[in-house]
Amino acid sequence: MSRLPKVLLLAALALAATASSGTAASPARAPLLGVVPHAGGQHPFGTLAAAPPNGPLFLHESPCALTSSPEPCWTMRTNTTYAIYWVPSGFSVDATYENLINRYLTDVAAASGSQTNVYSVATQYYDNAAAVHYQSTFGGSYVDTDPFPVNGCNDFHSGVHDPVCLTDQQLQDEIQHVLTLTGWHGGTETMFFLITPNSVGSCFDGSNQECTTNAYCAYHNGFVDANNEPVLYANEPYDATISGCSSGSSPSGDDADATINTISHEHNESAWDFGTALGGTAGAEYNQVINGDHYWLQQEYSNDGNVCLQHYTPTVAPSTVAPPVLSGAAGQGQVLSTSEGSWMHAPSGYAYQWQQCAADGSGCGNIGGATASTYELTSADVSHSVRAEVSASNAAGTAGFVASAPSAVVVGPPSATAAPVLSGVAAVGKTLTTTAGTWNSSASFAYQWLRCAADGSGCTAISGATTASHVAAAADAGHKLEARITATNAAGTTQALSKVSGVVVALPAVGKAPHVSGRARVGRRLSASRGTWSGPPTSYRYQWLRCNARGGSCARIRHATRSRYRLTKRDAKHRLRVRVTAVNLAGTGIATSRATSRVPLAR
Repeated sequence: MSRLPKVLLLAALALAATASSGTAASPARAPLLGVVPHAGGQHPFGTLAAAPPNGPLFLHESPCALTSSPEPCWTMRTNTTYAIYWVPSGFSVDATYENLINRYLTDVAAASGSQTNVYSVATQYYDNAAAVHYQSTFGGSYVDTDPFPVNGCNDFHSGVHDPVCLTDQQLQDEIQHVLTLTGWHGGTETMFFLITPNSVGSCFDGSNQECTTNAYCAYHNGFVDANNEPVLYANEPYDATISGCSSGSSPSGDDADATINTISHEHNESAWDFGTALGGTAGAEYNQVINGDHYWLQQEYSNDGNVCLQHYTPTVAPSTVAPPVLSGAAGQGQVLSTSEGSWMHAPSGYAYQWQQCAADGSGCGNIGGATASTYELTSADVSHSVRAEVSASNAAGTAGFVASAPSAVVVGPPSATAAPVLSGVAAVGKTLTTTAGTWNSSASFAYQWLRCAADGSGCTAISGATTASHVAAAADAGHKLEARITATNAAGTTQALSKVSGVVVALPAVGKAPHVSGRARVGRRLSASRGTWSGPPTSYRYQWLRCNARGGSCARIRHATRSRYRLTKRDAKHRLRVRVTAVNLAGTGIATSRATSRVPLAR
């Protein structure tokens, strides 16, 4: 074991100075917020109080009553959390350590406001407006491989000689370094968790009392960073091998569970306690399912809304880090939204102004009354771009407006200036094609072919016929076809119809076969009927055939291509047939008559 037990500096863990003597912790109410003091005096997050002899050090918070407060105060209605893993070369943590801690912070964010776990039932803290309901976001993690600095302390007072011992100031310096590298910012709605590996001790400073490592398992503190922003952080030592910081069977069976247990305490204390619903004993573990995962959290006392958390009054007006960003479709009748952008120095409020600009984004002017974070585009905005300006304010002042990038050029609803046009052959098996038509603005198009009655009425959609071309099917025969074009742009959707096609014809099909009439004698004339056909055909072709005496093995008779035929001597001893070819736009159909009687020899 590399170190002696550490309890959370807040006596909620209740391993105060008595822990080193083995005396049982008292269940009496303990100080609320475990923040490292700096020998009394003012601090960005409250008023520091000197510790009683041999007692835990703590920070007295500004009181915040349910309906009134003797001084301004605030609670974290929302927060963003970040994890910093300071693990230089030569040090390591369990393979799943980082993943499980990140999962925990992600799960807390996912379950925000779900009313199913301790993070979403807290109601004890108020900011003169309403009870806080937890909303968290996990901003991400960073693995810091910077080497540890030269020891700034030692923890021999408690019988522990960790190879590395870091003061709170050294921890703050490293957090500032990571914030500079990552571009992360502090603020009154941001928390950082600094996580160190085993065999790394830490002290509030180098003095005997403040380096008693059996006085805490983890603690949180705050400082003002290089951007003049408050940075609230928790120091999270590697607690898996420290008796007194955790007990029992961890749900994940992993070293990360012990650290998650203390993170749950510091995270919750940084925004509020768990609330009256839980009660319990200081330091007791509380099994929770958050976003479907089991966690082993530290249960807290409830303070029933008697105190307020961090109190911070900015001394510098907000300044911009990133401009606002628009979202939404640039179409008449659509609603655009703007983000607040990113600001330093803890803004407490924002002002908005929408502007109309030329199509290229120049010459912008205010739109009267458009002073919310959303704006509904009107017909007056068509052919223009728009943008949003956002200003941020805090107790120290108000920043100037910062503009977003302009939107795309605003379009009106699509309108057809020329109808779609059909081309192709209205016949079964043939392809019809439609244009999209001509429209007043760029749009995307969807196609639907319709089947209509022969007079063009009663049109209905043809299943699956949703491209610019359609091959007429047998079901289309006897009907007219029409194309419906649906145009869509940012402003909405409009439809246009083509003119109907001609009646779709099918391939000619014979109903009653052709028939030959007349006496089959040399020199006499035979006549052919064409039979009856569906389709309908538009024309017919004839071909007379000379067959053998049984009516088979028929061959074409040259030049015999009319509906009437005069027999010649060459036809003697043969039978004759006529072949009729029916023609329309869909193609051709062929039918052959029965054979005549055998032609006798001429006398």
